[in-house]
Amino acid sequence: MLKLFNRRWWWTTLLVIAGVAVLIRLGFWQLDRLEQRRAFNAMVAERWKQEPYDLAHNPLPADLQELEYRRVEVEGEFDYERQLVLVSQTRSDGAPGVILVTPLVFEDGRAVLVARGWIPSDLAAPENWPQFQEPPGQPVIGLIQESQMLPNGEAPPIPDSPQTEWFRINIDAIQPQMPYQLLPVFILQLPEEGRPYDALPYREEPLRLDEGSHLSYAIQWFTFAAILAFGYLQFIQHQERREQMLQAQAVAAEEATAVEGEAPSGTLPSGVDTQAGGLPRREGHA
Repeated sequence: MLKLFNRRWWWTTLLVIAGVAVLIRLGFWQLDRLEQRRAFNAMVAERWKQEPYDLAHNPLPADLQELEYRRVEVEGEFDYERQLVLVSQTRSDGAPGVILVTPLVFEDGRAVLVARGWIPSDLAAPENWPQFQEPPGQPVIGLIQESQMLPNGEAPPIPDSPQTEWFRINIDAIQPQMPYQLLPVFILQLPEEGRPYDALPYREEPLRLDEGSHLSYAIQWFTFAAILAFGYLQFIQHQERREQMLQAQAVAAEEATAVEGEAPSGTLPSGVDTQAGGLPRREGHA
């Protein structure tokens, strides 16, 4: 019988039990993350299927989360004269470039900034921008994005003069160089149906709905727990068998030593001989 809680092993056993419990907890944590991921995917898929929200004819909701992951649609006229770029932008494959950002003016005179997509660095100069103009009259479909702040959460400073190169789309900072009122959000334009994958400006779907690696991680943690528990039991069994073998060898050695220490039975004292009849022969004179 395993002596898991005897004086020698009880502390190690408690540590192993604690380790197994932690590993199992990590496994269930990954399963919980998997369920959260599936619920998130279901929510995004449900919103994605909804009809695009007409942003040109409907007001922005007070809570922008109502439009999170829901497509929006706007119609208007691009103002290419006041176009700008986000610098130091990389494509999904790591290629350097910039993102074209163009104001889209509505019929009522308001406008919204549209991030139209990525172009490579060698085409980032303003003289190359006209080749990327959109066909007129097509609606723009995309996702609402909030005004971008500095990494510390503060608003970037407003420049003293208009500029075409920016590191982030902050509506308050860009507003002074525009002759119309900008919406407090911008639109990340999605690739239209049938658009070639390598067409410029390069646009891609920002959402990839998958379950991630949570299930494989959960299996991994449960496997580690089983290995630790089974391995510890095997280790204790091995130690017990080894101790029993050593004890048996010690007992056998003691018995052998005791036998060697005893005189053999029937041995006569020195100087005494026996005759044929079995009587001792005595030496002396007749």
